[in-house]
Amino acid sequence: MNINIYDQIERNAINNDYINNTAITQILPSNTIKTISYKGLFELSEKVSQLLLNIGIKQKEKIYISSKDSINFVSTFLGALKVGIVPIPGNPELSDKQMLYILHDSSPKVILNDALLNKNKIKFVCSIYTNKNWQKLLSEIKYKKIKTKISKNGQVAFLIYSSGTTGHPKAIIHQHGVIKNTYFLHKEILKLQTQDKIYTTSRLFFAYALGNNFFAPLLIGLNTIFNDNLLDNPNLTYIIKKFNPIAIFSVPTVYRRLLQDSNTDLKLLSTIKYFISAGERIPEKLYIEWENKVHSPLLNCYGTTETLAIVIATKPSNSKLGSTGEPIKNISTKLINEDGAISKTKGILHIKNSTFSKSYLNNEIKTNNTFNNGWIRTGDIWSIKDQHWYYHGREDDLIKVAGKWVNPKEIEDRVSNINNIIDSFCIAFQTKEETLRLALLLHINKEGKENIITEQVKRKLDKLPKYKKPYIVRFLNKLPQTATGKIKRNDLQKFIKEINV
Repeated sequence: MNINIYDQIERNAINNDYINNTAITQILPSNTIKTISYKGLFELSEKVSQLLLNIGIKQKEKIYISSKDSINFVSTFLGALKVGIVPIPGNPELSDKQMLYILHDSSPKVILNDALLNKNKIKFVCSIYTNKNWQKLLSEIKYKKIKTKISKNGQVAFLIYSSGTTGHPKAIIHQHGVIKNTYFLHKEILKLQTQDKIYTTSRLFFAYALGNNFFAPLLIGLNTIFNDNLLDNPNLTYIIKKFNPIAIFSVPTVYRRLLQDSNTDLKLLSTIKYFISAGERIPEKLYIEWENKVHSPLLNCYGTTETLAIVIATKPSNSKLGSTGEPIKNISTKLINEDGAISKTKGILHIKNSTFSKSYLNNEIKTNNTFNNGWIRTGDIWSIKDQHWYYHGREDDLIKVAGKWVNPKEIEDRVSNINNIIDSFCIAFQTKEETLRLALLLHINKEGKENIITEQVKRKLDKLPKYKKPYIVRFLNKLPQTATGKIKRNDLQKFIKEINV
């Protein structure tokens, strides 16, 4: 199928008569508000297309876009797509080392960044602009219609780098067609209508926000809200009072912070119709506490950077403790057990859709391990019970202790309901005798007493077989997290490197 998603977004706006409606509401760092209509966004995006052509960037070449300014990010991304240039979302919070890894892996012809980069560190030919200078160049462009470059089936539309929670980030290659899957959750499950407002706490440089707060709302005429204040704990009270969004997209870590924050207006949260959670599984304790205090369920959803869209979702009328709902339509799924056979109850999730990514950039080994005949091997363990799907962690999280496999989620779940435990993480470490043992790391409330919690944990785990019992229990003051709130499990190893056992 030969398409360009830019034309689809523009046609929908014209045909469904919302071209003059607000497309993006942007909360600036000063808390002032900036908006742009669909018509304004298309015109700005076409000016970007013109500027890219003027500076000599050719079809299929790449542009790296790192910007805290949401309207600048979206218009640049769309402008690149329109003329067949490949955008790469960049994270403004990356260290120089992390950014340089991505840049040298992808070799974009244009780099946009909030701060000026040191050209001496870039080992390939490219043009580098600050976003401020880019905006100045755009202001000098006289608007004119630009012809859209139709993308052939299989042609690269854009790249997204994984968040790197388990090592170096990988570049996922996407086609235009994958974007059409993003709005199924919004339109078919949440039943969102033109002019409805939605807000996400996640940043545009990750697939969760790119799919759910950029592509999906623009395809169906929503007003998507972006907060350009990079805050750990978003001021939802302000956002709800000011904009009245119908749905909020976030991650468990942020929802937990909201419940812990004494400034959170729980009654105001109760006015929101839908709270969607993805990125990682909702702990049962958080689910119950949220439902009791906010009086609406957290809707657990699942997607991957390889799918861009949510592929397993909870329906508002069928939310169940611990469940992530069921696969959405048009997505093929299968569970493969330890014997390599298809299972109807538990196994590694494989997903398939003709539009999904089929490879990683410059990474043949991981491409061959993940993609096979249209199927994506997610590496995530799932089970099915009474048509509800349950997530059990990643396959590579399994730990072999005393010759037997342990799923760390089992240990984490057993202690999750103990008072004052916010988060629990079971990981492996090597002793002085070079044997592998389990460590249980606990993130607790300030008022929690470590000795009391330790005793409660021991009682909870007492009936487990010896090989499943943690060798040590330690307490964490701070969690290593990505910008989207996901836990960097690899970095948890740093907390036990100094343990002399």
